[in-house]
Amino acid sequence: MEAGEIRQLFPGLKNTIYLNTASMNVGCAPARAAYESALERWSTGRFDWTEAERAGEDARTMFAEIIGATAGEIAIVPAVSAAAGLVAANLPPATSGENVIVAENEFASNYFPWLLLRERGYEVRTLQPQGAGVSVEAFGNAADGGTRLIAVSAVQSANGYRPDLAAIGRVAASSGALFFVDACQAAGAVPVDVVRDGVDFLATSSHKFLLGSRGMGYLYVRRELLDAIHPVGPGWKAARKPAESFYGPAMDLSPTASKLDTSLAWFPAMADQAALSIFRRFGTSALLDRNARLARYLQDALAASVPNFLPLAEAESSTIISVPVSDADAVLERFRQANVVASVRAGRIRLSVHFYNVEDELDRVAELVGRP
Repeated sequence: MEAGEIRQLFPGLKNTIYLNTASMNVGCAPARAAYESALERWSTGRFDWTEAERAGEDARTMFAEIIGATAGEIAIVPAVSAAAGLVAANLPPATSGENVIVAENEFASNYFPWLLLRERGYEVRTLQPQGAGVSVEAFGNAADGGTRLIAVSAVQSANGYRPDLAAIGRVAASSGALFFVDACQAAGAVPVDVVRDGVDFLATSSHKFLLGSRGMGYLYVRRELLDAIHPVGPGWKAARKPAESFYGPAMDLSPTASKLDTSLAWFPAMADQAALSIFRRFGTSALLDRNARLARYLQDALAASVPNFLPLAEAESSTIISVPVSDADAVLERFRQANVVASVRAGRIRLSVHFYNVEDELDRVAELVGRP
């Protein structure tokens, strides 16, 4: 795998340094071609929706491979908020002492659905980060026999903090709680293994590190929980035999996680199929290893250029790097003039690398951030 071979798939990066994948990825050539082909056929009355459905099934399988699951454990949903809302809706009304636990700095999609459980009698225990994130010990101290769910991000979207998911999973298991993981900033960026980490539910959208577009996302449900989880808005895709279930009177739900599917967004599904094929082409492990090397390279370059930059410990770091600056607007203006795309979160410059970046870009960005 050569950097040039990867860059050929992202021709839009020719004159742009893109470090904003944590917001949205750069569209790859295969996904763009899938969109263009779909648009052409749609505009001439020749679009075949069954081809798009097959693309969705292929995308489901490829996503399962990336997180160490099986296709039968994956539902296709539009966003993390939809997935979290579905799981929250499946929790029964609380009895005395029942609670859920979530960090205060979670992204809204993995926060608001749990706060709404207060209306059904749950105590929502919100944990304040100490430093970059909430420690395993803090989760352990907050959990008790009444804890019914612990929700956490595999990578915190503002600062890139990566918690010890396996340890938090053990806290959840010892309390008899369900373990929900928001992998929006992790899937396709860092190693994710739902079996190793004892995850019950994992949700992500595809428009970040998975290289897809807005409108496609995935929900993993551990196989042993499938019978207890019911769809909130089932349509024909929720059926055991979808193509034979357009009309009533019977409802025969799928025995797999597909019973939780929303109706497929056909164009984004075809783009996802094309984009996820890049992970198959190069190998997910090889791409994630490249991500880790690029992130370390950028951290080292920033440490040499920015006096007050302190990277996270290696075990806690990800592809998102948060940099304190005295004037974020001034840095963004320098970025604009140099065709660098990045974000500001919590008053700090947020840089997010992906395997389509190259080292000389990272040197340039570090120099721009550190410039007086």
